[in-house]
Amino acid sequence: MSPPLSSRREFLRASLALAAASPAPAQLEKRQPNIVLFLVDDLGWMDLGCQGSSFYETPRTDQLAQQGMRFTNAYSACPVCSPSRAALMTGKYPGSVGFTGHITAILRHRYKKHGRVIPPDDYMFLRERETTLAEALQPAGYVSASMGKWHLGSEQYWPEKQGFDLNVAGYDHGSPPSHFYPYTKPGQEWNSRVPTLDGGEPGEYLTDRLTDEAVRFIEDQHDTPFFLYLTHYAVHTPLEAPADLVHKYERKLENDDSQFSAVYAAMIEKVDESLGCVLDTLERLDVRDDTIVIFTSDNGGTQAATRNTPLREGKGYLYEGGIRVPLIASWPGRIEPGSECDVAVNGADLYPTITEIAGGRARPGQTDGRSLWPLLEGGDEAEPRDLYWYYPHYSPQAKEPSAAIRSGRHKLIEHYDPPSIELYDLESDIGEQRNLADDQPIRAAELHERLRRWISDTVPIRHRINPSYDPALAENENPE
Repeated sequence: MSPPLSSRREFLRASLALAAASPAPAQLEKRQPNIVLFLVDDLGWMDLGCQGSSFYETPRTDQLAQQGMRFTNAYSACPVCSPSRAALMTGKYPGSVGFTGHITAILRHRYKKHGRVIPPDDYMFLRERETTLAEALQPAGYVSASMGKWHLGSEQYWPEKQGFDLNVAGYDHGSPPSHFYPYTKPGQEWNSRVPTLDGGEPGEYLTDRLTDEAVRFIEDQHDTPFFLYLTHYAVHTPLEAPADLVHKYERKLENDDSQFSAVYAAMIEKVDESLGCVLDTLERLDVRDDTIVIFTSDNGGTQAATRNTPLREGKGYLYEGGIRVPLIASWPGRIEPGSECDVAVNGADLYPTITEIAGGRARPGQTDGRSLWPLLEGGDEAEPRDLYWYYPHYSPQAKEPSAAIRSGRHKLIEHYDPPSIELYDLESDIGEQRNLADDQPIRAAELHERLRRWISDTVPIRHRINPSYDPALAENENPE
């Protein structure tokens, strides 16, 4: 069990005081920028005002987009949470780190007993051999805090074991038992509390609590370079929000039917408020100009909570609704306000981007991603590249093990159960309604071969065909 937050915070303050008293080496005369990576859980591509929503109210996130660059073709590395977070933390595709599916309660990937595919027998944790963002930034003098969802392994793999100086509320689970204090399920208090979140009081809301913790962290150490990984459990289930905000959106639904969940909308507003509090704190402490703020989501929106229109499907699918995400970066004086970038980018790109911004003393190791800094400076893509996804899992949402490649305007999906190929032109068909595989067989075959070659070359632990495969028996089976 981790020591109490109060003890860890006292240790952190002592470490910061020592660092402040030490003379800065010559190469650090110009201070590295602070880095805030603001990650929202399950936030869909269309779930912000700046992304086109007329229902959700996100003034502070919209303001962030006006102050920086918004990427219109940004993707997560996976359509579910754990693998995409592993990509953020390592700069590698999930298949490269052997972490292709989310952590389950039974600690193995579920599949249909008679389905065609047995998923990879991979790690379900982020191995110590991988260099995390926090570990890469340590040589550059950064103090790092992980606030909120971790979901990258059991206690021996928690943030404080992966280079972070402070861990608040990060542990094995992918969602809290409740978003309200005491963060437990009624009747199951004995086994459902968040073990790395101490204290609290009745009525406390988890998004607000994490925001308060983040603000204190910034206040405690704003005189030295910091990396804040603020990774909200919202807007993941259970869908819960303060009653007054829920009522506000219930009234709004009477005249706007573009969405359907007042609770989800209220959760989004609370996350937007959180971003605003962080930005206001940076301004109050006069460090906003020294701080890059990156805002994104770990995968597409959950269809049970939000409409992803015009995108197809949602979380758990390799269609655009499952993997296309918001991405905004703002750094006053360095990134042009109100700019947009339509280059296709991936969550694994944030790792090399952040380590490049941190300076030469950062030690990122080898990555699959590509630094976005040239794009953030207003330049063009160095050279075209393909983006890849390998997700051979029966997700709770889709139950469609598959892989995909995006190359330019085209995207190919290979489904493994049952086997099929789909090809789409995303520039003319963002909703993926017209399968071009039969009309363009040469292009489909070329992209299919590149996808298979990439999997063979870069994914060491792969799925296999189930010897008990029986399509008739599998048709009505649930993964187990």
